[in-house]
Amino acid sequence: MNDYTEAMVWINLSQRDHDIAFHLQKTFIPLPVETICFHSQQAVEKALKAILAYYEADIEYTHNIRTLAELCKAHTDVVFIDDKTVDTITAFAVITRYIEDRRDYTEDTANFALKQANLALEAVKQFLEKSETEKGNSNN
Repeated sequence: MNDYTEAMVWINLSQRDHDIAFHLQKTFIPLPVETICFHSQQAVEKALKAILAYYEADIEYTHNIRTLAELCKAHTDVVFIDDKTVDTITAFAVITRYIEDRRDYTEDTANFALKQANLALEAVKQFLEKSETEKGNSNN
């Protein structure tokens, strides 16, 4: 059984975080790099949790993208994040909260984070739409 409705709740939460990061990138000077990185990480995390929700799997209380990606791989190969990106994006959940840990973050860091959030969100949306279309076609 698949739970498209619950998955879409997570997609909407992911979209909200993505949109916040995008808005900050387009409107704030100086750029709030750490906040963009944090919301981008949240968007990736919630997109992965949408996959788990779709498959009615347990959703762990974790910010670790690697853990979530591994859990998703048990259900689908839609997970597209490479190892280096996983570790970088995961770090944004916590490191952005501490001034001494975010000194090296730049506009390029924020752009990278937002790009990853966009890729994750779009990939999961497409996956869910395709899965629902295929499910509908198999019911006919």
